[in-house]
Amino acid sequence: MKAALLAAAAFVAQPILALAPERPVVPAPTPLGTGAPAGDPAAACAALKAQDFSTLPDAPSLVVNATVRPATAEQPALCLVNGRVAPTIGFRMWLPLAVWNGKFAQTGCGGRCGDILDDGCQIVVARGYACLAADMGHKGTFYDDLWAIDNVQGDIDFGFRSTHVAAIAGKALTEAFYGKRPRFSYYFGASTGGRQGLVAAQRFPEDYDGIIAGEPAMGAPGTIRPETGPALRASVAALNPGGKPIMTQAEVLMVHAAAVGACDMDDNARDGFISDPRACGFKPMQLLCEAGKTPDCLTAEQVAALDRVYANGAMPGSERGWIGAYIGPDGTPGRYLWRMKNPYKYPYAWIFHDATNPDLRAFKAQGGKLILYQGWADEATFPGNPAAYYETVERLMGGRAATQDFFRLFMIPGQSHIPQVGGGAETVDYLSYLEAWVERGEAPDVVRAEKMRTLARFAGPVTYAAYLTPENVAFSRPVYPYPVQARYSGKGDVNDAANWRSAIPNR
Repeated sequence: MKAALLAAAAFVAQPILALAPERPVVPAPTPLGTGAPAGDPAAACAALKAQDFSTLPDAPSLVVNATVRPATAEQPALCLVNGRVAPTIGFRMWLPLAVWNGKFAQTGCGGRCGDILDDGCQIVVARGYACLAADMGHKGTFYDDLWAIDNVQGDIDFGFRSTHVAAIAGKALTEAFYGKRPRFSYYFGASTGGRQGLVAAQRFPEDYDGIIAGEPAMGAPGTIRPETGPALRASVAALNPGGKPIMTQAEVLMVHAAAVGACDMDDNARDGFISDPRACGFKPMQLLCEAGKTPDCLTAEQVAALDRVYANGAMPGSERGWIGAYIGPDGTPGRYLWRMKNPYKYPYAWIFHDATNPDLRAFKAQGGKLILYQGWADEATFPGNPAAYYETVERLMGGRAATQDFFRLFMIPGQSHIPQVGGGAETVDYLSYLEAWVERGEAPDVVRAEKMRTLARFAGPVTYAAYLTPENVAFSRPVYPYPVQARYSGKGDVNDAANWRSAIPNR
């Protein structure tokens, strides 16, 4: 009872926003009509290879091949295009043959990229989008940095150029195939893809009408070197001194249970998630062994390591995501140990500074809309950074109303960097909310977030339609634009978004 009263005292009592809506209805794509390729669509697809795109301003391009792919159970018939923007940016495009919705979408990459991550495009073409994905200018594995050695052009492409010039090429190909420019252009991506979205809004404000930037790989705004990598490497090093983990999976889960137990009621519901872990008073010292080591306490070395991890940016409640990432489930190091072992350090770190520029005046002036989202339990891209970025933008743009007119941040309790790990309601149809904002002026005052029982295929901000069924929803939550938070009303099913209200934290 005392914990609940303390949590309630941290909020303004009156709700200020409406209840969470039902999940947006995705409109069916319409037939092409006057935008259809003239004559035989297959011939129009093949003809793209013969067209000269080498004179595109800032984006001289080449179509390597263009082939028709028959319709499947998930996708319409497509013209599948592989191409390159000079000198080395590879891209792939999906052009629906008969159900184009008149819009262009571009999806981002992840990690260090080096390949074309196409799940996002394969999802949105079913909604009628022409869609493009690119490799960010080099070939490599998801995590290697070797491509960047003595490769200034590659660093520039990865840092900011590839997303911009791929947008130019994608819209030109769309126009060449359908005979008209897209009515609206959207970008969506998460992690590195989220960083790409922020850079696009900051550097190239005319590229997209709307941007979804999810869990961006960005550092701390306002610091001398605002990069995400050093803090993450330091966290991995703290839990793996000498390359060996100092905590077991069971001990990490014990810490997680203690953190959630201390702060779970901050949203008036004992639901296993912390709504704003920045206000959580949990300290690893509370688990220090008083005598000998036992399974339910920690050594002084472990406590010190945990203190460093939290100080680096990981939040209380994110601990389940550390398993596999920071430490292995079987006592081996986690998959991020490569960040410690790799002796090569990225030589042109200045490219990472761009994602923290708060000056979005040009993006707002041309009518752009930006949705930024972040999980509070993210173990890879630390959640304090997007929150600090949003607050910085508010100060520069002249306050909350002037900022939320075009830019809104949604912080998701319990969401880790990989869906299904953290356990939060991490599935949101961000694209439908963005379309409503851009095309009809309907700002997202609240979004409906859902936890899916099964989510085997996902691509950051978009989800395969097969998983978006009422039967697959384990629970739902409303999520309000930051800094507003959701609180359980105290009545009705805690797993139903309809029984939650909004409140402003007193921070």
